[in-house]
Amino acid sequence: MYKGSNRSALLSQQLIAEAMLRLLEEKSFQDISISDLCREAQVSRQTFYSLFGSKESVIIYELHNSCLYTPSENNGESRAEVFRRFCTEYSRYIINKKHIISLLVKNDMMHCLYDVQYKALMESSFIGEVTGDYRVFLVDFLVSGMNSIAGNYVQTGCSFDEDTLSCLMVNLFSGNFFIGR
Repeated sequence: MYKGSNRSALLSQQLIAEAMLRLLEEKSFQDISISDLCREAQVSRQTFYSLFGSKESVIIYELHNSCLYTPSENNGESRAEVFRRFCTEYSRYIINKKHIISLLVKNDMMHCLYDVQYKALMESSFIGEVTGDYRVFLVDFLVSGMNSIAGNYVQTGCSFDEDTLSCLMVNLFSGNFFIGR
């Protein structure tokens, strides 16, 4: 995928990403050909292949540039406060990005969101003190849960408000549903 600074190339990338989203409104990802995408974006196949190389790279580009969730930095808050803020922010993110999440769910492409979020959290200082293998497992656990919650939110009709969704996340991630009453 192109990562340079050429204005023309960057504009073409954006046009291709926008075309992909428009086409996903009409067709499944599998049914969108490179030719369809190039025609919709009004770029040549050579331009497409030099900028992206694959249709999935277009999705990853769009997720990274327009739909990336990055947790707020820890400002000396307690772990419980950081965790609650993370759940609130991600709930807001899911609600605000439900359209693209719906397209991913419909096209069985939530793995793309996982890949983008995994990389972002691995590079984030949000869980800065956790390192090595523990960081790998923690980020995988968080991102898998985040993806599952986002996908299920869409599949169940997007009916939760931010507070309900945030409370659900806190209870799921903290294991509250396993605590006896």
